[in-house]
Amino acid sequence: MKKLVLILSFITITYVFSNAQQLTYKLKVVDTHQKSISGLNILVKETNTKDKIKLSTDVNGEVLIELNSGKRWSLSIEKMYNYKLLEVPERGARKSSEFMTYDLKRWERKNRPMPDRSKIEFTYIKQKIYNSTRPTKTKLVVQLNIKRADKKPLTYYPVQLTCLETNTIYTGKTDNQGIVRYLVPIGYDYEIDIDGIESYKFMEFLSKHPSKERYGFTYEPTNIKETTINDTITQQLQEKQTGTSARILYKIVVKDEAGDLHANEDVYLSLIKSKKVYTAKTNNDGEAFFLLPKGKKYLVSLDFQKDINVISLSSISGIGDGTMWITYKPDPRLEHPEQYIPSIESLFINEFNNFLTKQYPQPEKGKPLRIIVEWGNNLINGKSKEAVLHIGFAANNDESDKYGPPINVSFVMDKSGSMAGYDRIEELKKSLVNFVSTLRDDDIASLVIFDGEPELLIEAGKVGAKKNEFIEMINSVEANGYTNIYKGMVLGYEEVLKNMKPKGTNRLILLTDGYGETEVGIIINKSKEYNARGIGLSAIGVGQGYNQPLLKQLATNGGGLFQHIGDAYNLQESFKKELSGLLYPVARDVLVEIIYNNKIIFNHLYGFTFKKTKSNTVKMTLDNIYPGLTKLAIVKFDLNRPDKNIENQPVVIRMKYFNYKSNKTEILEEKAYLKWVESTGQLELIMESEQKKLYAIAIMNQSLKVMADAFSQDDFVKAHNAVNRAIDQIKEQYPNAKDEDIENLYKRLQEYSDILTQYKKNKFKK
Repeated sequence: MKKLVLILSFITITYVFSNAQQLTYKLKVVDTHQKSISGLNILVKETNTKDKIKLSTDVNGEVLIELNSGKRWSLSIEKMYNYKLLEVPERGARKSSEFMTYDLKRWERKNRPMPDRSKIEFTYIKQKIYNSTRPTKTKLVVQLNIKRADKKPLTYYPVQLTCLETNTIYTGKTDNQGIVRYLVPIGYDYEIDIDGIESYKFMEFLSKHPSKERYGFTYEPTNIKETTINDTITQQLQEKQTGTSARILYKIVVKDEAGDLHANEDVYLSLIKSKKVYTAKTNNDGEAFFLLPKGKKYLVSLDFQKDINVISLSSISGIGDGTMWITYKPDPRLEHPEQYIPSIESLFINEFNNFLTKQYPQPEKGKPLRIIVEWGNNLINGKSKEAVLHIGFAANNDESDKYGPPINVSFVMDKSGSMAGYDRIEELKKSLVNFVSTLRDDDIASLVIFDGEPELLIEAGKVGAKKNEFIEMINSVEANGYTNIYKGMVLGYEEVLKNMKPKGTNRLILLTDGYGETEVGIIINKSKEYNARGIGLSAIGVGQGYNQPLLKQLATNGGGLFQHIGDAYNLQESFKKELSGLLYPVARDVLVEIIYNNKIIFNHLYGFTFKKTKSNTVKMTLDNIYPGLTKLAIVKFDLNRPDKNIENQPVVIRMKYFNYKSNKTEILEEKAYLKWVESTGQLELIMESEQKKLYAIAIMNQSLKVMADAFSQDDFVKAHNAVNRAIDQIKEQYPNAKDEDIENLYKRLQEYSDILTQYKKNKFKK
């Protein structure tokens, strides 16, 4: 008979009463053959003060940890990150010892990130398997024996066996002996779901042959009434409700910044990696109560403030309760979505640059840059008054050689509660580990994490000497707490300042969903101070609800790129591509000159800051150019009584730059000619594009213009319909949405549709 495999630990606890506050913890570590393991790295970190102690096991596989400060210390053993929490007594001294088996494969298997059930469409199979049922060649019989706390059978109770590898849920019910059986495929692992608790128990079957597996456990059902509508759960708790063996009584207290308690507020706890949402209203004392399944994590939200913090019950044992205080700061995007409908004036620049800049071909082989010039319509006649020139800049996206100078960069990563949802923090950690492993030994990097307060995990220094430590620190990060971008950003900037590299890459990489307590203007102004000292900023927006206005302004002012990586799932390759493009320049000191004449007179340049000289020349500069970067400038010219001779008077675009690969200054030059036609009619200024992608962008721009016009006239229905019609047209043109630009286009339209939907919801609620 097969038995469940466990890592066995023996713990001894001794209490010593005194006035001192001390925990003495002795750990002995052996391998799977019960041999002592020496030299294992041990890290303990206080969860609030962020104090760290680094130790290692001795020749006997033992380590002694003495803690006389702080409250809760996270213990990591080599690559078993956050193995357990060590709690220092409030008063007196306590001693404990533990004997544990270091089995990394088992640990990783047990603690693997679980698939997000909210993304899975399950197949449900109802089963009633009898004791006489035998295994088959491909299936085994699983028998669960479930008893209540009083040792009596848990009878006629629904229990599910879930296979996350096949997306199948087998449903059953215990009999009069507390037994439920399943006939399931061999070779998979299964989760036991009971009493509304997903993955209550994990079962790893080692047998690859037909067999009858028996597994027993104790479970006392939770005696409360739950109403479930779709995936939203409302509980009716008893007046003196307590926690149970399977659930924790959790209290959320809501107050405002003045400290006043908020009654009648809806509180939502979203079960992470599930579609389930627990909801309750606050009472007159601002309290909302929940009875939550243990072993889970929950994202806390209010009506106008989403993903505020995370409740982690993954390491809770015993019967108990918990409390979280929330300062309610309504998100204006949710409370006043009407303020986030873009103005007509901003539509052209924002949307155009986000999508049209990506249409240009790669530079010629061996060249880092390319200029592409094209008139909106190069045909003119005597009645033509203006002409519009598109100037595209494309950088080679070849990253096979990292020939640039060593970089000086600080990674500033958000670890607040809002990052716990949707696997954001876990996938970011994996992606950042993969990227750090590719850094060169001479590159200088630091790592800052932040929630309500920042923490410097890795001080600025050469990567070669601390790459392993870098990776270990990234893996040890867990999401919790509130968001304070301001403090995290400043700490990252200060680390970059320690190793400034003239003419090199000095940059802060901000990885966040972009929300926090500090006002946007204060964050941006502080960032500008460091930008003026030569440090750039690039922002990676995470998730669908990231703060685009803040991150985009930070990146724009910081001379860096703003990227959005959307869902956290499967982002490692795109993450690596995006960050590599940010960090390794192909050219610097880029000067672009636009030289015109008295017939083609410069009027304005869109997309870049510029300086106009007296010699019919407009100059603009670009900072370090990175692989794959594309930019577009739009130049408007006035025509001064044009005639046929204008064909011989081109506009000259000259680019001068330093090529990192050739280590010398190079010059590119293009000329843009207008063509004279003998015609008496007025020519169209902008010619229509036949490219499907550009047509899709035109649909979007037009729909947003209609939306903005309609919304300014309080015609909500017309505004919403305009966006939704555009979404339908994009779907029709690109049913598979495989093109990256079109995917981004669709997300932008959907964002505005969501804003309008929220606006309607708010009006209905009032």
